[in-house]
Amino acid sequence: MPWILRLAIGSLSVFVVGAVMIAWAWMSTGWETLSWFAWGCVTAGAGLIGTTLLAMVSAVIYQGWRRFSLALMSVSVLLFLALLIFAKFA
Repeated sequence: MPWILRLAIGSLSVFVVGAVMIAWAWMSTGWETLSWFAWGCVTAGAGLIGTTLLAMVSAVIYQGWRRFSLALMSVSVLLFLALLIFAKFA
């Protein structure tokens, strides 16, 4: 597996950390909830945008891994849209 795809998967794990922060904000109360929610949205969004960009570059450079890169990019875009919808209604 190319190193750039490993970075993309690592960036997807940054999204998971952001999602955990958002879940923690959802379960807690008080003013710190806003801070956890905001930092969770920033972290999750940065992880998903990083995953998308790295997967796009990987699809262009490594032809053999194109299908996996495009699947990773599609998952990243769908999760980002779900995050935007969740942030709008939360």
